[in-house]
Amino acid sequence: MKEFDKQGIIHIRTGLPSADYMTLRYDEKQGFYLDYSILIDTKKDIEEIAGNLCNTSSHNRVKKEIFKGQELGAKQFIFLINGGKVKTIQDLENWTSKRTKVKGSTLLKVFKTMKERYGVRFIIVPRKDMGRYIINLLNGGKNE
Repeated sequence: MKEFDKQGIIHIRTGLPSADYMTLRYDEKQGFYLDYSILIDTKKDIEEIAGNLCNTSSHNRVKKEIFKGQELGAKQFIFLINGGKVKTIQDLENWTSKRTKVKGSTLLKVFKTMKERYGVRFIIVPRKDMGRYIINLLNGGKNE
């Protein structure tokens, strides 16, 4: 990722059992180890997250991924979404798309339910800031 390179952060590209990003830590006794406490799953746009959460088979797959992350020790599971013209979660209320029948108000209800049931967070971020948000969140930041 460009932002990781720009900030001189060592990173490894590999498949993960849950989400897209997590932290690789180093301990003198253990050496390198995977820290599953914060998991970040990125979405290219709102249509993608709508398709993932408002389709029964995709929704079940996402839930399994969240549960897998929790089994691995995730204390935070965060969906980081490129919002395009949508700047905040609240802006979703009036969102519509020609590519999906899902309305923003429905997606907001799904977000709220998933937050209550599974403790996941949803953050809307401009594409240009995605890398910076990932780094900040993995370092324990609370930017929203």
